[in-house]
Amino acid sequence: MSLWFYVTIIVGFSLIYYGYDKKKSYEFKIAEIELEQKRLDLEMKKIECGVTEERQDESD
Repeated sequence: MSLWFYVTIIVGFSLIYYGYDKKKSYEFKIAEIELEQKRLDLEMKKIECGVTEERQDESD
């Protein structure tokens, strides 16, 4: 077998690993964004509940 065969195999495996690594990093970033979105939704619900509680206290 020639040198070019081994070079081709090494480059192929390198590209496969690079693609796998990028896919995992994108999945991690997506998970971070989803978590941040859930935090913001929770904060909005807290604010809405706080505002409605204040209004109820004022009307009593």
